[in-house]
Amino acid sequence: MKIALGTAQWGLDYGVSNTNGIPCNDELKSIFSIANKVGINLYDTAVQYGSAEKRVGKYSTSKTKIVTKIGSFSERNSLENQLDNSFKNLKRDNIYGCLFHDNKELIENKGLWRELSNYKKQGRISKIGYSLYEPSELFALLGSGMLPDILQIPYSILDRKFETHFGLLKNIGIEIHIRSVFLQGLYFKPLDELEPIYADLKQSLKAIQLIGKKNNISVLELALCFVLQNEFIDYAVLGVETAYQLEQIFKASKQKISE
Repeated sequence: MKIALGTAQWGLDYGVSNTNGIPCNDELKSIFSIANKVGINLYDTAVQYGSAEKRVGKYSTSKTKIVTKIGSFSERNSLENQLDNSFKNLKRDNIYGCLFHDNKELIENKGLWRELSNYKKQGRISKIGYSLYEPSELFALLGSGMLPDILQIPYSILDRKFETHFGLLKNIGIEIHIRSVFLQGLYFKPLDELEPIYADLKQSLKAIQLIGKKNNISVLELALCFVLQNEFIDYAVLGVETAYQLEQIFKASKQKISE
């Protein structure tokens, strides 16, 4: 299963089109129940996501793969302290992955990479890496000798700046996790409700809607299958606030779209 669940919405009011707010415990139980049934077993979280880590720790099973993120380091908020808190929140002695949230912190203090690598050597973290926004950040980090096991990047129909590098990344053994598949839900907002800041995207969003209508597929199916059918992508990290949203995503993931 290439679908992973992002958890920012479970601890924060997050997302352009999020009208449901933070899910209650019963809703979250339903989300986990559906995820278990359909084979979703990877969750992406972070200490910066409010109570999300604790909620993942409460409802996940021992077989669940968890990737958390760390950043905003200080004397009081050291890498060790953050990971101690994460392991405590997640009720785990070890986790699948840990990513740096801020590449600038990593470039300015390469010792952080060595510090996180020690947790991998100890077997407490299986895979380490970083979450980026631009290809230039990736090559700065690779050039500094920081080869990740996992790279998390934005990727969608309208954001394909990393696409030409996918083959290279897989050739050197990097696991590719993508986020912002729906541009935080922007694909689903009515065009007449778009805020002025998104005006430049209006024509592109309209074109996507027309492609969907012409081919008799929904925007959800189009945007989701565009990334899931990419052979280079290991996981698409998707945020949901309701069990119904997850059901719709799983149903849409079964669609096949042509080139």
